Amino acid sequence: MSVDLRSRIDALWDDLTPAERRVAALVRTDPDLLLLRTSAETAAESGTSKATVSRLVRALGFRDAGEVRRSLLVARGSGLPWAATRSPDVDERTVEGRNLDAALTSLARADRSDLARRIVAARRVTVVGLRNAHPLALQFRAQLAQVRADVRLAPAAGQSLGEELADLDAEDVVVVVSIRRHASVVGRVVARCADAGADVVVLTDPTGAVLAAPARTVVICPVDSPSAFDSLAAPAAVIAAVANDVYVASGTDGRARVAAIADAYDALDEVATP
Repeated sequence: MSVDLRSRIDALWDDLTPAERRVAALVRTDPDLLLLRTSAETAAESGTSKATVSRLVRALGFRDAGEVRRSLLVARGSGLPWAATRSPDVDERTVEGRNLDAALTSLARADRSDLARRIVAARRVTVVGLRNAHPLALQFRAQLAQVRADVRLAPAAGQSLGEELADLDAEDVVVVVSIRRHASVVGRVVARCADAGADVVVLTDPTGAVLAAPARTVVICPVDSPSAFDSLAAPAAVIAAVANDVYVASGTDGRARVAAIADAYDALDEVATP
């Protein structure tokens, strides 16, 4: 029996309860939790219950936690933890392909056309990105700004988040990008924006799903890699896909803005031509 718990969790994610997602996010980050810890210990770490852990185990296709441990031990061969047995020779293309498939499937479940229309219709779009998510947020903001006006990046240089989020309301869309080793404030940012009535969209990896719970739309992008560093290829692909969807949904207004920006480039001689 295959014990690719990450893929199983990705496939089941949308059907899990919020409590089950809390356990699943932990297990997806470190599959050996189910090998090295009891159900009670896993429940305590995720802030849930043994019953929740048991329901997740059954949803993943196992009779009980004992069967999970036996299957993991057989798969590991040596019985050593996952991190100690991962092969450095894993085909990166296979991992990246799996990441991309899972991310685009999650985006499809979010209703791409509806998401694009909401971004087009918003009074203002605020893209939030902290720590290693900042470059992704910067790219997202840059692409959306090609298509519509009033797209801002938060926090701006020299500012804290408070200045950027103080005047949100139901006419705002807030896109929060957060990749694992999340800034501790991310969950509070999502909750604050949702409480203000904003349309909150979260782009994250599976470990951030718990933080994203109050959001209207959550797109899960795995960042698995056989190397020592996370791969940002899947979230970058999702950002490009959403930006293109927004361009299509913007119609003549979007095309006119793109043309005006191109004219400004030419007038300023700002962009080199090949």
